Amino acid sequence: MKTLTQIPQNYKKNVEWILGAYTDAGVTLPNGFQKDAIQNAAGARKTNKWKNWSCDISLMENDCGRFLVVEDSGTVGLTGKNIHTDLINEQMNRGDVLPPEERLSRFTSMFNSGGNETGGGLFGVGKSVYSVASKEYIYYFDSLREDGQYVANINDVGRVMRKALEGYEAKKYIIDKTGLSEKMTVGTRIIIKDPQDELVESIENGKIVEFIQESWWLIIGRLDDTSSISINRTPVEIPANIKNATHFFELEKPEYYESNYRVKHFGLYVFKGGGNDWQGISYYRKGMKIGEVDIKDIPEKIKGKFWGYIEVDEEWEYELSQIEDKIHFGVSKGKKLNSAYQKLKNYCNEKMRANLIEWGFIKDKEHEDKKLNDELKEIAGDIQHLFDRLGFEDLGKGPQKSDFDVRWQDIKYPITGSEKVTTGDTIDFKMRIKSSYSTNKKFEYNLYVLNPKTGSVISKISNGEVTVESNNFLTQQFSHTISNENSEYLAENRIILSVKVRGSGREKKKELPYFYDIDRPFNSRDIVSLTLHECRLPVEGSRRINFDEKISKVCYRIENKRNHELNYRLNISIHNASDITCPKIIDIDSLSGTVKPFEDIVTEYLDDIIFTKSVFEQHLTAGILELRARLIATEDDGEFEKGDKITHYHFKLYLNRDEKSGKDDAFDVKSIDAPENFKRSWFTPGIGRTIYVNIGHDAYKRIQDYPDIQYEYLKEQMLKQYVLLYLGEGKYDMFKMADKDFAELGPQEGADQVLERIESVYALSLK
Repeated sequence: MKTLTQIPQNYKKNVEWILGAYTDAGVTLPNGFQKDAIQNAAGARKTNKWKNWSCDISLMENDCGRFLVVEDSGTVGLTGKNIHTDLINEQMNRGDVLPPEERLSRFTSMFNSGGNETGGGLFGVGKSVYSVASKEYIYYFDSLREDGQYVANINDVGRVMRKALEGYEAKKYIIDKTGLSEKMTVGTRIIIKDPQDELVESIENGKIVEFIQESWWLIIGRLDDTSSISINRTPVEIPANIKNATHFFELEKPEYYESNYRVKHFGLYVFKGGGNDWQGISYYRKGMKIGEVDIKDIPEKIKGKFWGYIEVDEEWEYELSQIEDKIHFGVSKGKKLNSAYQKLKNYCNEKMRANLIEWGFIKDKEHEDKKLNDELKEIAGDIQHLFDRLGFEDLGKGPQKSDFDVRWQDIKYPITGSEKVTTGDTIDFKMRIKSSYSTNKKFEYNLYVLNPKTGSVISKISNGEVTVESNNFLTQQFSHTISNENSEYLAENRIILSVKVRGSGREKKKELPYFYDIDRPFNSRDIVSLTLHECRLPVEGSRRINFDEKISKVCYRIENKRNHELNYRLNISIHNASDITCPKIIDIDSLSGTVKPFEDIVTEYLDDIIFTKSVFEQHLTAGILELRARLIATEDDGEFEKGDKITHYHFKLYLNRDEKSGKDDAFDVKSIDAPENFKRSWFTPGIGRTIYVNIGHDAYKRIQDYPDIQYEYLKEQMLKQYVLLYLGEGKYDMFKMADKDFAELGPQEGADQVLERIESVYALSLK
C-alpha cells in the first residue's frame, strides 16, 4: 500500500462534531448524509443546468466487503493538477487559497472541493460526511475528469496518499480495494467502506427516499429524462399526494417583497382532514430544503395539517446562507433576528394569514369585505339584467377575435437586453397594423413620448394616416434618437403608439419604455401577459357545452413586455371547477415557442376540443369546467428561470347547463381601498373587463354604515361605469342622436349624450 500522509487537522474530532451537530438539530444520520452527499454532487456541476446530471446512492457487496457508493455523472470531475500533499501543506501554511478549479487538491486536503457555485454547499460538512458514514472512517474516491484523465485516492481516518493515483494504476487500485471496476462516466465516485448500520437500514427500508423527496423535490421536478437522483439506480420521484390538499395556493409569478427582496415561488397546502406527509413552511436554497420558517398564530383546526414552501432569488439566498447552520438544516442559534430571515418570516406569515382568511380559517375585517364583494356581484347581476331588458348591445362574453391588431416588431435598443439609453442613442422599431375587417380601412396613428409619472406628452415622433387592406397587414419603420429636447432626463420615458380606426373611435395603444441615463428600477408591473385570443363555442354568446359538442379555433395571445426574449411552454388542460379542488380532467395540448422583446404572438389553433361523454361523465354530468392555460419559462433569462410559472388564464365553460344568469359575466366587479385616488369608481375595458369601486373614498365612508344608502350608492357607481364601458370599447349605438352617429358628434354634444344616457338608465333602474 502507498504511504499515507495525514491531512493537517484533527480528523476524528471533526467527524464527531458532525455527528453531534446532526444530533443537536434532531436530524438522523441518513437524513443528514443524503442532503450533504447530494448537494456535493449538485455543486460539482459546471453550470446551473441539470441536463445529463445524475447522483446515485447505492449499496454494494462483494468479496472485498460492503460499500456505500455515491456517484455523480454529468459533472466536471476532480479537475486540476495532481499536487503532492507536501506542496499543498506548504501553500496552506503560507495562507494561500487553492483556486476552485483545483478540485482534486481541494478534495484531497480540505472539506470542500471547490467554489460550489451551482450547489447549496457554500460551507459546512463538505466531504467529511463520507467519513461519518463509515464505521472505520474510510472511503475511497475516484474520478473520470472532463479532460479524460482518471484519478483515485483514499481517505483513511484523514490520511491520504501523497499524490493521487492516475490511469491504469488508479483503476487497479480501485478494483483491488473495492472489487469495483473503473468509473466510466465523467464525474466523481465515493466508495464508503463498511457503512453505518443506520444508513444501510434506511436504504434497505426506503426511509432515505422519503428524506430525499422532502429535501430535493423542487430539483426533482426540474430534472428531464437525462437526469436523476436515484437510490440503487432507481430514480426518486416526487410523492403523488403532496399537493392533494382541500385548500391550496401557489404564487403564479415572482413578486417583490419590500424593495429588492424577490420571491420566486411560494406554495401553501392545507389538508382539512390531515394526511399530509410534510409539516410547516420550509425555505429552500438552490433547490435544497434548509429549514422551517417560524409561523405564528396557527389556528387549532389546521395545526399539523398543512405544509408549504418558499424559494427566493439568489441575492436573498446569499444573505440567508450567511446565517445558515453548518449542516444546512436551519438558521444558526442567535441569528434569527437577521434582516434577511425576518423578511422571509414576515412574508410567509403575511401570505399564510391572507390565505387562511380567504379560506375561512381566520375571521376578521376581511370577512366583512367578502360580504361587500358578494353584494357587489349581486348588484352587478341586477344591472346587467337591466341592460338586457333595455335591449342594449351585448358587450360579449369571453374572447373574440379583434377587428384589428397593433404590434411592435424588430425593436432594437442600443444595448441588447437593456432599456438604458443616453444622449445620441437611437431606438429602432416597426409598427405593425393588421386588419380583420371585411373592407379596406383607414387608420390614424400617432407616435409620441410620454412621461409616465405626470402623464404629459414630452415630444412627438410621427403621426399620419394609412390604409390597410381587408384581412391584411401593414408595417412601417421608425427611429427615435434620444436628446434632452425630446426626452425627460434621468427618468423613465415611454414611446406610445396610438392607432385609431378612422370614423369609429376604436383605439389601441402600445408602449415602449426607455430609461434616460438611469438604470431600470425594480417594479411590480406585469411583464408578460396571457389572454385567450379566440374561441369558437357551439352557440355564439353562450358558454354552454353539451356532451359530444366541441369548441374550436382556440388560440392564445402572449405579450412579452420586456427587453428579454421569452422562451415558453404553454400547457392547456380542462379542470372540474364544480369541485373545490378543481382537479384536472384531461390535458389538451402543450405548445412551445419564443416571443421577441416587446412583441406579442398569437399561438397556432389547437385541435378541436370535443367534450366526449364517456370521458367527462366519469367526473361530472353537469357543472362548471375551466379551460386552463399556464405559461412556463423553458430557458433562463434576466427575470425568469427555467421552470418558473409566469402567468395563467382560466376560462369558464358550463357543461350540460346554462350560465347562471344571462349577462352576469359581462364584467367583473372589485372593491379597492384607495383613499389617495379622487375617483369613486373606474373601469378597465377589454378581455377581463372590470369595474372598480373605491371603498377608501370619503363619499363611501360616509354611507358605509347605512345598508340601504350603501346599496344605492354602489348601484349608481357601477351603473355609471357600465355605461362608460360601452364608450371605452367603441360600442356607440346607445349614444347616437336621432340624425347623427356618436362618432360624428362634437365634443360638447358627445359629452351631453353620455351624461344623458347615464341619467336615463339610472332613472329606469329605480322603476
